[in-house]
Amino acid sequence: PELAEKAISDAIQKGCNLIFTTTPEFVKASVQAAIANPEIRIVNCSLNTSHRYIRTYYARMHEAKFLMGAIAGAMAENGQLAYIADYPIFGTIANINAFALGAKMVNPRAKVYLEWSTLKDVDLGRVMENIQKKGVTVVSGKDMVIPEETSRYFGLYHLENGEPHNIAMPLWHWGKFYEQIVQNVLDGTWKKTKTAMNYWLGLSSDVIDIVYSNNLPVGTRRLLKFLEASIIKGTLEPFYGVLYSQDGIVQKSEDES
Repeated sequence: PELAEKAISDAIQKGCNLIFTTTPEFVKASVQAAIANPEIRIVNCSLNTSHRYIRTYYARMHEAKFLMGAIAGAMAENGQLAYIADYPIFGTIANINAFALGAKMVNPRAKVYLEWSTLKDVDLGRVMENIQKKGVTVVSGKDMVIPEETSRYFGLYHLENGEPHNIAMPLWHWGKFYEQIVQNVLDGTWKKTKTAMNYWLGLSSDVIDIVYSNNLPVGTRRLLKFLEASIIKGTLEPFYGVLYSQDGIVQKSEDES
């Protein structure tokens, strides 16, 4: 927190009047700085922050995960899928559920096995051993790719003889976030509000995208492009209609999102 306060203070001292703080851990320091400097615009990368002094931004990554689930459901020979998740924070749970819904839409017999890990300390060997014991053939792994890594265990991949073959990967276009928010300031549409303001952008705003492998079958690629276009147009919503939890119905309406 002290480092965040110092970094924000230094930016203000240098004359910055629009500051992006890129982790939820900086919310407190961001709010404090915004109250003390009402003329400074501060935007934090988090979700549903209730403070009106700052604005927050995040992506509807569940839209991309829904499509990834649809690909996985189509590509798994036996319907056995695995999802490797990191921390159970705000977006992660929605992503897992959306992935499962996408898989079920394409393959009603699909089953998703959830494996928890951490970004900093992944025992990939243990995780992969658990997955392979269950007969899983398609895995949703971590989204972030580090250039120095030689591992192919990222995005959505198909296991062939224990080796990963990449199928697709969701992308965050962070620059699109910043470009759109900066444009709001430049064209005068950034206005003071008395309530909290959250930018929650998705496929329709180009802030998230999916890279498809050339090895993806043509028919599956056509289906995915159709589903993606439907989400962008608003005619398809991953969390729409009757939804079931593990212990019963969560939402009973057939025409409600």
